[in-house]
Amino acid sequence: MFKLKIIIAKHAGFCSGVKKAVEMAEDTASRDGEIYVYGQLVHNERVIEELKKKGVEFADKIEEIPDNAVTVLRAHGEPGTTYEKLKQKGVIGDKLKDATCPLVKLVHNIVIKLKNNGYEVIIFGKKNHPEAIGISYYIKGNDTFIVEKPEDFDLVIGYINKNNFSKVAIISQTTMSVNGYNRLIQDINKNFDNKRENQKKEFSGVHKDKLYEQFKKLELNLKDLSYPFVFVDTICNPTKQRQADTEEIAKGADLMIVIGGKNSSNSKELVAKCEELGIETYFIQAAEQLKKEWFENKKNVGVTAGASTPDITINEVVEKIKQITNTK
Repeated sequence: MFKLKIIIAKHAGFCSGVKKAVEMAEDTASRDGEIYVYGQLVHNERVIEELKKKGVEFADKIEEIPDNAVTVLRAHGEPGTTYEKLKQKGVIGDKLKDATCPLVKLVHNIVIKLKNNGYEVIIFGKKNHPEAIGISYYIKGNDTFIVEKPEDFDLVIGYINKNNFSKVAIISQTTMSVNGYNRLIQDINKNFDNKRENQKKEFSGVHKDKLYEQFKKLELNLKDLSYPFVFVDTICNPTKQRQADTEEIAKGADLMIVIGGKNSSNSKELVAKCEELGIETYFIQAAEQLKKEWFENKKNVGVTAGASTPDITINEVVEKIKQITNTK
């Protein structure tokens, strides 16, 4: 018999944005029958399969959505071109249900304001992730500079220097690593020389202490736009909570189980967090993937889950661990 302690993260599973999106799809399907969702509503295979059983059809391309069909937009946010294309198909008004997470919409509004105030906006995010793609639309579209890893800080500096930008703002996809974003900004500031002649001309009316400061943090309200080089902490609180909880329990565990969809950015960041701490870690999507040998000679097992993982999956994983280790 294993003497095993199972520690479950306090913040694990559905965040409010994902919960809202799933409920919107379920309620709409219940009321209108067959409906369409453009893209993956959330990055969780089980949730997608359950919605399909309730009459939800998933379209990878807008062309796959019939004219005038009731359509739900995923939680990750969409570029303006998506709304225009759907409008051309008659998907407007009551036909269009927008499940974009409010925290993602906040990022859209932030980048629009930054751009309108003359900033070149750079994203810390995943280039092929739908959220980053949606945010990019409001900046430079496909030409938006996206940095994926904190160790690529030199690419950011090179991009700024090559183009001689006088105003730059860095923002983050909502589901990125908190520590990774901090490292990116710190390393940029350690290596970035912003004392250039064009800034003296551009900011002749700005106090010199602001001119020569490096990247300064702007609060989400963007009240002070007088600094030429800024960053905004746009990683959402649910992501921060899950990363902080995971780090806390991982420090006291000798094995971590992370539950999440294969394409879930925030779940992958939880895996990375555990691995950074040197903890044996397994990334699974369902309880049947657990293996008994993982738990041999282990005393403390931590369980955490991404923001698109339903509670039922977390409960099944915990019960399966108890079963295969004979733990009460």
